[in-house]
Amino acid sequence: MRQARRLRKREEFELAGHSGGMKTVLSAGALGGLLLLLASCSKGEPPKPNIEGETLSAQPAIPAESPLRKFAETAQGSFACGLYLEGKKVGYLIGTSKIIKRGESNFFEQKMETLFSVTKRGKPFIDKSTLTRLFNLDGNGELTSVEQVNEHDGATYSSAVIKQGNKYLETSSGGKSTKSITIEPPKTSLDNDKQLGDWLRSSPKAGDEFDYKSSDFNGGDFNEHTSHYKYIAKKELVLNGVPTTIHSLEQRDDRDDEVTQYDCDNNGRLIRGNIGPITFRLEDESTARKLDTVGIDLIEASSVPANVRMGDPRKLKQVLLKLSGIKYNLPNSQRQLQTSDGKGGGGTTLMVNRDFQTADKDSITKEQLAKYLKATPTVQSDDELIKAKAKEITAGQTTPLEKARCIQDWVYKLIGKDINRNSTTALEVLERKAGDCTEHALLFNALARAAGVPSREVTGLMYTQSPQPLWYWHVWNEIYDGKRWISIDPTWNEVFVDAGHLKISDDDTIKIANSFGKIKIDIISFQTDDAISMKDAFQDSSNPKSSEQSLVLMDTVPPPPKQLHYHLNAPPPAINMGSAPPTAEQQKTVKRKDLGKPIEQFNGSKLNEVQFDKEGHLVQ
Repeated sequence: MRQARRLRKREEFELAGHSGGMKTVLSAGALGGLLLLLASCSKGEPPKPNIEGETLSAQPAIPAESPLRKFAETAQGSFACGLYLEGKKVGYLIGTSKIIKRGESNFFEQKMETLFSVTKRGKPFIDKSTLTRLFNLDGNGELTSVEQVNEHDGATYSSAVIKQGNKYLETSSGGKSTKSITIEPPKTSLDNDKQLGDWLRSSPKAGDEFDYKSSDFNGGDFNEHTSHYKYIAKKELVLNGVPTTIHSLEQRDDRDDEVTQYDCDNNGRLIRGNIGPITFRLEDESTARKLDTVGIDLIEASSVPANVRMGDPRKLKQVLLKLSGIKYNLPNSQRQLQTSDGKGGGGTTLMVNRDFQTADKDSITKEQLAKYLKATPTVQSDDELIKAKAKEITAGQTTPLEKARCIQDWVYKLIGKDINRNSTTALEVLERKAGDCTEHALLFNALARAAGVPSREVTGLMYTQSPQPLWYWHVWNEIYDGKRWISIDPTWNEVFVDAGHLKISDDDTIKIANSFGKIKIDIISFQTDDAISMKDAFQDSSNPKSSEQSLVLMDTVPPPPKQLHYHLNAPPPAINMGSAPPTAEQQKTVKRKDLGKPIEQFNGSKLNEVQFDKEGHLVQ
């Protein structure tokens, strides 16, 4: 019994250590921010104006013939999408766009409500986000305010940017704190949306590109970025029984090289698409809000099968592996060296070592150094409680590494390992004292910066076997000791992390989101503190010939989960699976010689291939 309890505790610890990586990026806020621009092109029943008493600032009346006003009038409406993961409904997007009046001023409001609902080891994980942008319908339609409200695990966190006079204030509130800072005027404007709509209606050709400036909140921090759109093709699709022209687009964010794909109609209305493993499809609102009763387990869906048992990850000194399924270069350092870029199609080869002290120096600019010492709405290193706690923990320590060791040990002991306790800010973590790897890394970041130690979060994959060998998404930290970056994992109580930590990105959650469901890892060789070799990893003491085995996949390794990244031109698995064989009449219809080219039919998120005759009539 005692051994069984120890095993359960270890499994709970390992799950808490690995469950947060996917949670960090597959959130409602991340999805909503990426898709909010589509709300500006939505077409539907125009909502009635919302008359509110709040006055933001007095503005001149907008001429009725203003091109921007005309665009706003035609762009009013709503749309809804269902979100699917592994063919199961896990959430929705509800977007609305409308002209509103506040005081004597007119504004264009875009709102995106996003809900993401999965399970983590049988317990529900629900993340809800509402992102609202308000544009002044005058001049170039400047951004007047943008607000994001996140709700999960009984907590609410809000971030906002509001124009006050000639300044913009970024405000955040979460837990017991509220904070405001002055920022540079955003470049985002309603005119960006108008130009995107004009481009779609200008009959672009395959290969034509358009740059779109947008803004959102990433980790609670306001940021602006550029999305690069590429026109792929014009296609015919039967939309609710009506033959409709749709446009296939690719979007690449300037924060990474990964591609988001989606189809829209002539008005820019979203039909279907994907963000990493998430597939979204146009539905009516009532259908979009209905979720599957049997949910997807977030931890299992995000795991990557390992082809070799390597034992206790803490004992891993070196791992040579081949990684495929991503299109961007991974971070290079003395701990993790990329030996081939995979451009020839063979995958990227990496040598990952346990971190170690070295005389080599990492180059870092003053701007980067300031960034990793800066307080943010979620990393509240300037809060008096955080500063006092950091001073207490690091008392008597003088070097960055000594301080980081003390903070890491304190965070490891403080936080209970619970995959279902989620916090958005460091102060929330300090109050709740529980969470997974994201909570450990968040609190460590705040305390380290408060102690004057530059710190950042990193995201990647970590090897474990409980009981099967898998790579799980994971979050840990790096601190700058004055010469180089040193890895620290407060969830696993490690300074100088083991070779089972595969770093994918320093800060970029969008890049990580696009990687889910695509990555494959093949372990080529490894070394441990116990000198276990690849040969030993496959050896079976009951079989004297097993010592001669070559590197093959182990039978005990579970098969890879269903691919999470669906091609837009293929019916989703829910449509493909379990279909009945064609009837004799259907077979007769298909064999007719006067049929035109098959195209797809889209009806309430259902996709089927249909036929038209040479005159363009739908064959029933």
